[in-house]
Amino acid sequence: MTKFSNYNRGRSREEKEVIHPIWRGVGFIFLILAPVMGYYGSLVLLAENKEKGWFNIPSDLLAPGADPDLYLKIGLTILLGFLFFFIFQFVGILIYRIVGPDRYGPMDIPPISGGKIRKSR
Repeated sequence: MTKFSNYNRGRSREEKEVIHPIWRGVGFIFLILAPVMGYYGSLVLLAENKEKGWFNIPSDLLAPGADPDLYLKIGLTILLGFLFFFIFQFVGILIYRIVGPDRYGPMDIPPISGGKIRKSR
């Protein structure tokens, strides 16, 4: 091969980076589903806490007005939304790792073995 030949065979970089529309839809559903699950999870946790008395809620966290648990609902919704989002991401990573393509293709150089490395003097 010459010095200026193209080693990239097949699709171009822009074509490889395009995400399939189905996966964009799945990501959008998870983007909406995680905060909704966080909100309903916060409602369930606050109801169970009132019933079973797991921990006392300080009066500084109670909001004045019609809904005294408003600040707690907002905080727990954000916390649980992130938690559910990370769980979805972790499950997606595991599924991709199991059924995804090989790490190295036929044109890749094999990884260097972790043999004994000798320092130069």
